[in-house]
Amino acid sequence: MIARATRRLILSIGLTIVCAGLVLAQDAGQVLRVSVGFNTLKNTNQATMSAETRAEVDRLSRLAQEANAAGKYGDALKHLYHGMAVMRGQPWTPARAFGSALTVKLERAVIEPSQTLGVDLSQLFSLDEKLDGKLSGTISLLKLQGDDPIKVLKTLDAFDQDLVSHPSKVQVSVPDVPDGNYRLSVRIQPPGDGAEPIVKNSTVHIEKGLVSQIAAAKARSRNIEKDLKQGSQDVLLAALPSADYRLSLSDLANKGTINFDRIDFRAELNEASSMLKDLVAGRDPLAARRGDFKKAYRSKVDNTLQPYRIFVPAVYDKAKAHPLIIALHGMGGDENSYFDGYANGAFKVEAEKRGYIVACPKGRQPASMYRGPAEQDVMDVLAEVRRVYNVDSDRVYLTGHSMGGFGTWAIAMHHPEVFAALAPVAGGGNPLDLSKIIQIPELVIHGDADMTVRVESSRTMVEAAKKLGIEVKYIEVPKGSHINVVVPTFKDVFDWFDAHRRKAADAKAAAQR
Repeated sequence: MIARATRRLILSIGLTIVCAGLVLAQDAGQVLRVSVGFNTLKNTNQATMSAETRAEVDRLSRLAQEANAAGKYGDALKHLYHGMAVMRGQPWTPARAFGSALTVKLERAVIEPSQTLGVDLSQLFSLDEKLDGKLSGTISLLKLQGDDPIKVLKTLDAFDQDLVSHPSKVQVSVPDVPDGNYRLSVRIQPPGDGAEPIVKNSTVHIEKGLVSQIAAAKARSRNIEKDLKQGSQDVLLAALPSADYRLSLSDLANKGTINFDRIDFRAELNEASSMLKDLVAGRDPLAARRGDFKKAYRSKVDNTLQPYRIFVPAVYDKAKAHPLIIALHGMGGDENSYFDGYANGAFKVEAEKRGYIVACPKGRQPASMYRGPAEQDVMDVLAEVRRVYNVDSDRVYLTGHSMGGFGTWAIAMHHPEVFAALAPVAGGGNPLDLSKIIQIPELVIHGDADMTVRVESSRTMVEAAKKLGIEVKYIEVPKGSHINVVVPTFKDVFDWFDAHRRKAADAKAAAQR
């Protein structure tokens, strides 16, 4: 059974899916992500759906809930995808079901020319009705843009359509092409005249010599780590994970745990190598850096390297205490979302104007809801920033969008002594726990036309906060969607934080802990 607080949190998002375990397993996390899309589509089409369609969608939603509660995540996904097809007016044919179920997993994503690459074909769920005939298809290498294959790597002739019982592993040879990112495209042709092909694309990075050079840099890092430990150089040792994380990006890409479309592996390798040289020379490679850059630390939860993105304003002065904002990304995002998205980094522009440090943790899994280890990641990032920079303890703030909005309330409730003010955007929380943060002012932002997280989620929190006497300001944006309310209210968020410091009583209580 899940923890009661987690159940309330997920239900308050407006989902009917109940996920097992405090920390979402990968399959349960996938169900949660798909269910968000399902519910967004349902909310968007609610007014125009016929009674018959609405009844069918509700039936499939109940089946998904029952399957997920029983730990049958594949069946839950099947019912959700079926319901989405119904809402879009698409027939749920065996071919469409197979297309929704088909998964393509690569043995690795960072490869060298002339290497052999394994491609695994499987299914998320079994089909209720089999395809009438055999499947055929191709595996091709394409440029990132365009549909013309550079080369057909493998022809798939009449393979078994039951990839649940008989998953297929195909070996392909990587051609000699210029260094860069490409698409590996699996194209399946269902049987039947006029049947639409099923296409699944995966990004791969092909570069000669890269893998061996990264391995050599990792070996240098291990030797440097030994020397730093022997010399008890703790400050430099704490800087090493930021180089190691850059060297681990290819491993994470191979595991499929990061989106690497924007990653320049060669540049990351070169920067890591430069950082290692600084450490050998006895210098912290990031200590004097300003602006937006990436850092990492080694988590005490599981000894993994965990990244975060940080912005240090040009006016930062070690002799002065500076305000800090912890910004939490939404579902499916990562530590880069606040800086690379949202009008291409508008949050950083506002932070520079006002002299704020901003740190963006990675929420561990894309659908972590900032629970369990993902919550610890947030607090660990806060500790890391405080260790390196002069942070004003009375001006530490927390904000986040969507899942990050939920995380803003939840984390503050678990650590009420830390934050001076909150600004959850398009989120929600548990109103029964607001008494834990009665002293923390809250700016709440939501669009009244949000179809992903309904506006009632914020209205409920605001009403409960006002009854408790919490200082709260609510901005409800007319016709505001889940996304378009974020950037226009950045100024409001910073204005709110500028106007609030942690109360003296809270600072005294924190000092006594």
